[in-house]
Order: sequence, then structure tokens, then C-alpha cells
Amino acid sequence: MNSIPMNLAHDQRRRLTLHLTATALAAVALAALLPGQARGQSPVRAWGMGGAGGAVARGLEAVTYNPANLAFSDGSSIGLAGAAISVENNALSLDRYNEITGTHLDEADKAALMSDIPEDGFSLDADVRASALGFQFGSFALSASAVGTGHGNLDKDYFDLVLNGNPVGQTIDFSNTWGEGSAMGAATVSFGTRLATLGGASLGAGVNLRYLYGIYEMHVASAGGTLTTGMTEIAADAHVSTMSAEGGRGYGVDVGLALRTPGGLAVGLSLENAQSSIDWDRNVEYREYRLSAADVNLLNSDLDAAVTDADTVYAGDPYTTQLPRSARLGASAKVGAFVLAADWVQGFEDRGLTSTDPRVLAGVEWQLGFLQPRVGAATGGVLGDSASAGLGIKVGYWRIDAAAVTRGGLKVGDSKGVGVAVASSLVF
Repeated sequence: MNSIPMNLAHDQRRRLTLHLTATALAAVALAALLPGQARGQSPVRAWGMGGAGGAVARGLEAVTYNPANLAFSDGSSIGLAGAAISVENNALSLDRYNEITGTHLDEADKAALMSDIPEDGFSLDADVRASALGFQFGSFALSASAVGTGHGNLDKDYFDLVLNGNPVGQTIDFSNTWGEGSAMGAATVSFGTRLATLGGASLGAGVNLRYLYGIYEMHVASAGGTLTTGMTEIAADAHVSTMSAEGGRGYGVDVGLALRTPGGLAVGLSLENAQSSIDWDRNVEYREYRLSAADVNLLNSDLDAAVTDADTVYAGDPYTTQLPRSARLGASAKVGAFVLAADWVQGFEDRGLTSTDPRVLAGVEWQLGFLQPRVGAATGGVLGDSASAGLGIKVGYWRIDAAAVTRGGLKVGDSKGVGVAVASSLVF
């Protein structure tokens, strides 16, 4: 009896598994791979220093990390163009991926692969941002940017099903599956001012006022499913419900404080998305996809008749989302030809790349005239350990910055993702 669904109905089980897996991927992939949180100019210099920009950022980069630094930004700058992209997962390193790709997996390999996947499931995060023209004149800045973020999670049981099949008498649950993604443009007005001077130390404050133009947003309202293998049949149920909109408008506010001492020490504290709201009201859709299967057995060989699915789309009501809040405490100092920087980042919710687990970032820049090589490292938060390297080149008024970052590991082979960024500007 036990061998009936496990052997003779193997093709039925395989096809049903593909149905369920496709349902789950539809729930997550649309969100996790969309081209969020809106920021200012591309954060390339700080990326090369491990991401530590809370106290060291000046000019247009102060818009990204702490607008209060504009109070101490001299001269003017024009941001010509910049782009940054980061993609990472929480399970497979580059070495692990290369090891299993194209190979036959025995039971030990499957067990090792399952141990790589956290109990919460396999997550995928993507962050893409681009900056257009930006202008900074002393303590004032005006910038425009576009950003897209996506985050998704697949329940660990999906991989257990694909790798090990579904044993008789066991119900597999796929409830921990979710995803969200958005794309938007932002126009930001930023201002910094010095509040007080005491004993040679100066205290400044700053604010970003951001207009957000929503391009697209989608999130999984609910998703899940079960697959049960009995002695004589297989039963399954899976569903995905999503909300989406093709446009909206909103705002975001960042605030910050910055301190400069006579000895060259700089300290900054900023709150990103202190207030934010985006009203999604154009072409709002609620979509529900449901798949169910019953009485899948040897006597019922017609899988199409045994499996039913429905894909329904409704007009939805407008809805509102907020951007995740986080605080950043940074410090920097200049020691000879070196600039040292370190940040502590604390999120107020677990959402996408924002985490309630604190993240520590540190880096150094070596100022060699027209060349500024940079290195850094970070740990904690949702991204885990990372290492970075960057380079700045300044020829006359023209400046170009580039950076590369590992995600989830200090070495390239251990990393579970990568980030690259480049930007060009004129600094006067």
C-alpha cells in the first residue's frame, strides 16, 4: 500500500509539485526582483568605506546619510549621474552555488543544502537606485533620484519537497511565504544650519523634505498552501493574494544632528523616514490565484481533471504604505592622510533591508591627492558580514567614485550577494 503514491504515481507527484512551486515563485519573484526606501544621491563614497557615512558624508552625499552635515559642507557640487545595485539572499554563498550547480545531489548533499536554508525560509532582497541631476550650494541641496526595492521569502518546506519528496502520512505547510516590491521617484529639498557654537565645537541640524512619486507597488497580502500524501492519494491546496497599484504620491521626512569639534572629530545622528506616507490610488488591483488538488491517485490518471485552479482579478481600493524607519549614529576623524569612519544603524522594524538587529559599519579612506582608495567592513542586521572596496578619482572639478560590496560574507566566495555602485559629480 505504501508504495502506491510513492512509486507508481511518481509522475503525478512531480507535476503537482511543479504546480505548487510555480505558485510560490509567482508570489515572491514579482516582488523580490522589481527594479522601498527612497534616498538621495548614490552613496558611493560611503559604500567603499563599509557603508559608514553618518558623519563623514558631505555635499550631496549628506542627503543620503545625514542632512545635518550640510551645515558643514563648503563650496558647491553638481551630481551628474549615479547608480547602485545590491542583490543578496540569506542561504547560498557563491562557493556553495558553484559546488551544487550541475551536479547530482546525494542524500548527504541534500541534507547539507537544507541546513543552509534558515528555518524562516529562503529570502531574496534587491535594491536598485539611480540619481539624476543634483545641486548643492553650501548648506542647501536639491536632488532627484529613482529607487526600486524588492524583498521576498519562500518557506523552507518548498525546498524540502523539491529535494526529498513528500513522504506518506506527512503534510507539508508553505505558510511562511511573502513578498513586496516598489519603484518610485523622489525629489528632495535638503537644508542644514548651525545651531550653536561652544568651546570651538559646533552643533548643526538638518532636514530632508522629499516628494515621492510612486511608479509601481506590489505586496503579497497572503500566500501559503499544504500538500498531504496519504496511503492512496495526494491532496493539495495553494493560494496567493496580492495587492498592486500603478501609481501614487507621498512624502518622506529625514532629520539629523551633527557635531564638529576643534580636534577634527565629527559625530552625526540621523533618523531616516521620521515621517513618511505614500497613497497608492491608480489602477489598484487585488489578485487571487488558487490551486487545489484532490483524489490524485493511480485510478485517476487525469491530473488536469484532479487539479483545479482559478486566477481572479478585482478592482481594489486605494491604500497607504510607509517607508521603514531607522536611526544612524556615526563618527569620523581625520588622522594624517586617512579619514576613519564608523556607524551604528538601528532599524525600528524588520522589513526588507531594515532590521531591528543593529548593524555596525566601519571604513577608512586614504587621501592621496587626486586618488582616494577606500576599504571597509560591516556586520549585523539583515545583511550580515560584508566587506567593501572603493576608489575616488578627482581631476580638477570632476570627481568619479566607484565601490563594490560583498553581502553575507567577508570573502567573495563566502558572500551571499553583491553590491556595485558608481557616481560622477562636479565639486567646486
